[in-house]
Amino acid sequence: MGLFSAWYLEREGADVTLYEPGPLGAGSVHAAGIIEPATAYTTNTFSFLRRVWRFWRSGTCTFRSADPRWLVESAHQLERPTPAGAEEVMRELSNTSVELYRALAEEKNDFDSGTGGLLERFDDRAHFSEEVALALARRAEVPVEVRAEPDAGSLFFPQVSWLHTERFVERLAAELHRTEVVRQRVGRVGLDGTLTTGPTTSRFDAVIACTGVSCRRLGVPLTGVRGYGWHAVAAEPVERSTIFVDRGIAVVPLGAGVKVTGGWDFDLSASPRHSRSVFQAVRRAVPLRSIVDFKEGSRPCTPDGLPTVGRSGQLVVATGGFRLGWSFAPGLGRRAAQLALGQIGDDPFLARYCGALHAGSVG
Repeated sequence: MGLFSAWYLEREGADVTLYEPGPLGAGSVHAAGIIEPATAYTTNTFSFLRRVWRFWRSGTCTFRSADPRWLVESAHQLERPTPAGAEEVMRELSNTSVELYRALAEEKNDFDSGTGGLLERFDDRAHFSEEVALALARRAEVPVEVRAEPDAGSLFFPQVSWLHTERFVERLAAELHRTEVVRQRVGRVGLDGTLTTGPTTSRFDAVIACTGVSCRRLGVPLTGVRGYGWHAVAAEPVERSTIFVDRGIAVVPLGAGVKVTGGWDFDLSASPRHSRSVFQAVRRAVPLRSIVDFKEGSRPCTPDGLPTVGRSGQLVVATGGFRLGWSFAPGLGRRAAQLALGQIGDDPFLARYCGALHAGSVG
């Protein structure tokens, strides 16, 4: 999201400084890279709680720690309907993102963009029936095919694409010709456009914080849900992106290999201690011949699971992509850039958790 913010700002003629202490995109490249044209993935429902319970039973979920404010607000938001107009806003974000990924792939597909659709496989028949009803209700916007399977069944979304996350980060970084990249950790950001790195404080016309879960220190109710990703060689051919919905596991084909992901660990620590157990569940779902590398990260989750972006003073915060972080990143980066430039104001829905933004540490 930070890279997309810089990408849009450059195209508006802005001078941009990007702060990142590690490799660009390090907190996000563990993801599968499935770009879904979905308008929502809400977590404030009993249906989602049942899904998490199934993840726990399959060995891909743990509960170790959560942000207290997020817990309170999540309980308050449970089973509350999405506000009027929110679906249109989310659809616009999704369409912006899908169109940009497609345009970049058409220019040069140097990030293994695949367009073979998404297969969602279910183990639980009741859950499958529930998801079939939801998918058919929005079939006019997101085409879907219901498929009979030996297990509970599957949903196939023919318009879904995927990409190689690390290679896409390289592509986007290569297109930042005027952005200065500073390899330092930011300690604190202020509402007045100040940013502190070590003993140095700099002042900018605007500061955009796209720092994931750490945005909770700026007043946004967020908790972290850790996930893990492995580049691997599969024992059997993988033709399209597949999600084993009731296990919280995904696999996408990337050239001669695959990317497999799993993990729904509610854990604010920086430890990937549950990754071995998740990997065992991954191997039961996707037979693997060998492992190439391992990445991990933490999905920032708001009380309703939907993203938030808003401005207070000279500070813009964009976070909360959760499971659809890559799917919404271009749209959220664009809106964050527009807010920073003063081209637009806060959207009431997207800024719903930004009313109490304050200065704070993001390091």
